[in-house]
Amino acid sequence: MPEMQNPNTPLSQQAAEVRSLDRKSAPLLEAMIDLFGQGQEPHHRSFPEHFGPADNFVAISVYLQGFLKPRNPFRQRTGFAKGLFLQESLVGYLLYRLSETNDVFYGKPRWHCHIEDIVVDKRARGLGGASALISTLLAELAPWGECAVSGTVWDGNSASQALFQNQGFEPLSQSFFKVIS
Repeated sequence: MPEMQNPNTPLSQQAAEVRSLDRKSAPLLEAMIDLFGQGQEPHHRSFPEHFGPADNFVAISVYLQGFLKPRNPFRQRTGFAKGLFLQESLVGYLLYRLSETNDVFYGKPRWHCHIEDIVVDKRARGLGGASALISTLLAELAPWGECAVSGTVWDGNSASQALFQNQGFEPLSQSFFKVIS
């Protein structure tokens, strides 16, 4: 991560920029894998039965690449990514899935956006980066009309719960998991 002007200065005052991540590149994937490890480490520790090995870099790379622009232009795309850059270095990302649905739960055809993951480099946390990522996504979705936006927060992640609530999200349900082997 680049040197920050002042570790207590919000990223918005340090010329941080949110951009769409549309192109696969080795340096980008390496940075995303590093951030993924930082973000997932507490989940791997708390919920080992639900997460794959934290050091399976091939599987992690394949997962992350699913959110970047596919090489085959005819392949339907539902996964997307936003990157948070500081001095041209990736310091955070937001992964999301976007689809149009008319299932019974939503009642009528509308867009659904599910935020899969948000990670900001541990050295830049608490400086507004995750808020900038979500705000940018919400602003881009607004002109599309009605869109249900959701995200999953694992138990014990009070920072992510506060992030979503500060962005106007409401906790409407709980998800329950069980791994059957």
